[in-house]
Amino acid sequence: MGLLPIAVPTVFIWILLRAHSFAGASDWSQLIPTDLKVDVLQVLIAVLLITLLAVAVQPFQLRIVRLLEGYWDGWWLTALLAPVFVEYQTRKKQGLAARINRLDARLGELEVSPPAGTLQEQKRRQREGARKSAAQRRAEDKLQRYPRRPDAGKPETPLLPTALGNALRAGETSAGERYGLTTLVSWPRLYPLLSDKLATVHASARDSLDAAASFCVSFFVVFVIAVAALVDEPKAYWIPAVALGLCCVSYIGSIAAAVTYTTYVRVAFDLHRFDLLKAMHQKLPHTLSEEYNQFAQLSEFFLKETTGVAADGLAARVLQNRQYVHTDEPAAPTTSPSLWEFLGRLGRR
Repeated sequence: MGLLPIAVPTVFIWILLRAHSFAGASDWSQLIPTDLKVDVLQVLIAVLLITLLAVAVQPFQLRIVRLLEGYWDGWWLTALLAPVFVEYQTRKKQGLAARINRLDARLGELEVSPPAGTLQEQKRRQREGARKSAAQRRAEDKLQRYPRRPDAGKPETPLLPTALGNALRAGETSAGERYGLTTLVSWPRLYPLLSDKLATVHASARDSLDAAASFCVSFFVVFVIAVAALVDEPKAYWIPAVALGLCCVSYIGSIAAAVTYTTYVRVAFDLHRFDLLKAMHQKLPHTLSEEYNQFAQLSEFFLKETTGVAADGLAARVLQNRQYVHTDEPAAPTTSPSLWEFLGRLGRR
């Protein structure tokens, strides 16, 4: 996952250099191996360079994903462009909601309308109903990639400039919130408590997301380099076109991987939220309302822990009404009855 996204632009640059593409017209015949020793040495140097670059870029993997998510406040140009893309995402979300309503109304009309007279008319209406139902399901799936509408009285969840960012934010603002937990601050505490099977599939989904995001950036770099190197060669314009197409495919794949990733995050809260209470020696709730209030109070403690609030006695101030449950305490030693007590019990029986 770390080597391949680095290898793609590195090998491409090596091919362009060997073909002298930056100095004029490309001579692709230079790619034919001539000296085995020199070629093997170049391959070994390329492998070493790719490995070193992969190790150097690995700490920036999170920033690569966040860049594709739309966290563009760090650069003045992207900060200026962000509101434009946010407006586009807002209109796209509103358009999906309106499309779902129109399709739902049309399906309702087909259901209440009188039956058609001819067999051909009945088949036509059935085909139309099937198409409308399929279109409605597709629109609903796309709408689920956006953050859900909050309850009355709560502020609207802001959208991000990209579809990937909104797909991830949809999970970050709903997985734990369904039970009163704030997902972003409670997830680092819940993750170590996951079962082995769930942790495995979650790690696989995360690797798929990271790989798709890295390949998206890699193919975009290849596109830029290809445009710069092959600008005077119209016959080779298919190379940057293919690179741009692979960049778009990788980005679409990252959105699909993000949907899978957020699904596993929701499942983790569904199955292991009480393990978080057990790990913190908190008393388990008995009702849904009690669970929501307890998790909301616990989330408030997690949020205040990350702010500038004084840490001294923070748990006692926020979780003041909660009682600890220490299930792992050793049981009190029991004294064995004496012989006369044992005989007395037998007599009573």
